[in-house]
Amino acid sequence: MADLSHFEKLEDEVKLLAQASYDWVLEQVPNLGKMRRWGFPSFVGNSTLISVCGQKQHVNIQFYMGSKLADQHKLLEGTGKSMRHVKIRKLSDLDQPGLNELIQAAIAYDETLPDEGLRAKAEKL
Repeated sequence: MADLSHFEKLEDEVKLLAQASYDWVLEQVPNLGKMRRWGFPSFVGNSTLISVCGQKQHVNIQFYMGSKLADQHKLLEGTGKSMRHVKIRKLSDLDQPGLNELIQAAIAYDETLPDEGLRAKAEKL
């Protein structure tokens, strides 16, 4: 069972949104492992790809190599060296065009990276 303890400290409305976001990502990534990374429930392949992070009033779906991804729908936010995120403020945001494409692009990019051994440590989906 994935470690979703990060969600427990969230307000009820955001907690439900975080769980729904996690479940939605889980459906999109059947071949990735899941584990807690930097305090957040995450999905891993060769490296850490995606985390679901609850904030005060929204949820971030974090893409650890988001700066490397094509984002035709301009969903990604952030200015860091690598990480970018998509803010989820309501359930319907999970249906926005381009979100699944970002996840698939993250998986494809991850396949080009050296294996950090995370899969062996992760819980399999």
